[in-house]
Amino acid sequence: MLLITDRPEQSHKLDRLLSLWGPCAVVDLNRPVAVRPASRHLLISDVDLSNRASVEAVRRTLASHRSAGTPFLCLLRDPSPRTAVQANAIGASAVLSADAPAKVLLGEVGRMLNGGGDSQPVQQQFVAASVVVADMLERAARGDALSPAALDGGIEAINRAADQRDLGAWLDMVWSHDDATYQHCLLVAGLAAAFAERLSFPETARRLVTGAALLHDVGKARVPLAILHKPGALTTEEMRIVREHPQVGYEMLRRQGGFEREVVDAAYSHHEYLDGSGYPRGLRADEISDLVRMITICDVYAALIERRSYKAPMAPEQAYGTLAAMTGKLDPDLLRAFRQVILPN
Repeated sequence: MLLITDRPEQSHKLDRLLSLWGPCAVVDLNRPVAVRPASRHLLISDVDLSNRASVEAVRRTLASHRSAGTPFLCLLRDPSPRTAVQANAIGASAVLSADAPAKVLLGEVGRMLNGGGDSQPVQQQFVAASVVVADMLERAARGDALSPAALDGGIEAINRAADQRDLGAWLDMVWSHDDATYQHCLLVAGLAAAFAERLSFPETARRLVTGAALLHDVGKARVPLAILHKPGALTTEEMRIVREHPQVGYEMLRRQGGFEREVVDAAYSHHEYLDGSGYPRGLRADEISDLVRMITICDVYAALIERRSYKAPMAPEQAYGTLAAMTGKLDPDLLRAFRQVILPN
């Protein structure tokens, strides 16, 4: 995708949100820098169409990057007939208010990327969950309280996606996301939801497991993006900062209050191993709950199959073999049950 904007101070948030559907390049009309022409699946503009110079700059950018048939979504800051006419004049395939909720924006982007057809149920649920993850991480990064209502909506969407028993479709959509933190949260939550569904947990227990998975890495919202997105090995100091995220997440959820004890515990303990070799507290065996054991299995598996610029993803069979080789660290009974989630055949 290509985002054309004249307000770069707001483009980072929009760019990160759009990365749900894949890599997104940005053209800042205030500081034009050559962006190598490439095959684009979608062009998006967030520009003041009442400014004639900006309109002409958008025209030039579109001429450089738009191929025949490439859809173009124009975000309107002023939803007046005049700006709508201007959007059509520069070739907009669709228009949307620049103030549209994130769920509406992502839904329209997904529709346009899929040729204008209606999205499938799992895709709709994935979009809903992605919006919740974006809101959660942004609030956490700012130090604001998380929204219980939004989190409940995300949990519901992920569980209903798990009902479809199409983990492959969920993984494909997760892997299209260009933001590693969003990708990991959605991947672990989807795996945990499928795990709980496969174990025939009642709905209340399923919501607890999925909620714990959704929030397990909330502490990473306080880790600098330069570290989270570093394309290579971390230094000793950077690793120390990353390893603080369970404590940070625990403190964050505990201070806000209103979260189930098991959810807070998952944020604190998902890097603990049964043999005491984990962190941050070196818990052992009976000190680690069954729910945390489930989240840990999903978390480790997700890290193995994730796609990163510096490593190739493991195939499911290889990743499961790696888990099985972690003798004494993971719950063997739960691990055998997890195999039916990821390798059902």
